[in-house]
Amino acid sequence: MRPVIRWTLWQRRWGVFWWSLGVTALVAFTMAFYPTIRDQAAELNKNLSLGSSTQALFGGTDFFSPLGYLNSQLIYFTLPLLLAILAIGLGTSLVGREESNGSIESLLATPISRGRLLTGKAFAGMGVICAVTLVATMVILVMCQIVHLGLPLGNIAAACFACFMLVLTYGSLAFLLTATGRGRAAALGIAVVYAIGGYLVSSLSSSVHWLERISVIFPYHYYRTADILAGRFDWSSIVFFALFTLTCGLLAWLSFRRRDIS
Repeated sequence: MRPVIRWTLWQRRWGVFWWSLGVTALVAFTMAFYPTIRDQAAELNKNLSLGSSTQALFGGTDFFSPLGYLNSQLIYFTLPLLLAILAIGLGTSLVGREESNGSIESLLATPISRGRLLTGKAFAGMGVICAVTLVATMVILVMCQIVHLGLPLGNIAAACFACFMLVLTYGSLAFLLTATGRGRAAALGIAVVYAIGGYLVSSLSSSVHWLERISVIFPYHYYRTADILAGRFDWSSIVFFALFTLTCGLLAWLSFRRRDIS
């Protein structure tokens, strides 16, 4: 299994580099504007009035406070969106790309079981997502110090960890769908609809009450970053993300072992 992990990570090395570079540029650019926003916060609050539904789409917090700026501009939507694109793309390609070009048969011809192959691919994908998330977290922490955001660094790191666990659920769902033979296009479409639909339903559930019952089936419902940044970290959400990811991984492992690849 270790050779599979090493080889997959080696194949993805340039992807990790470019994703890390892009995330670094986005975070630095976004945080660099905070001093300007902070100096004009009173005037902006007076002139800019947003409805509760609009605010909910960006975390439901005051956009111009330190916590609200970081949450609305990065942690609640932008960073999860970017990492979800990465995770879903990995989930559909770790096995799907090799299966579509026919190279998976030669890989399975080597003395390695299907289960170990799939497990190695899964761990390599998690490693890629973890690496990019760590880079994003470090840049956010450094930029928060530079612009004097004033939030506890531990809370920021915890929110980034919650973001990592959230996007793992989307990557694992795409991985499961690909492992069951749905095809890369179908797996990509279903995972994207589940991610974006969950974001919309969960964000609007505070304003549209009949969406509250539906929102509980989506991981975004448990992604309470404003509470985490405020120091109210709820580990039950991490448990949900972990169980969702493990369940998808187990189902993918069981399905892939029984599939006819040829």
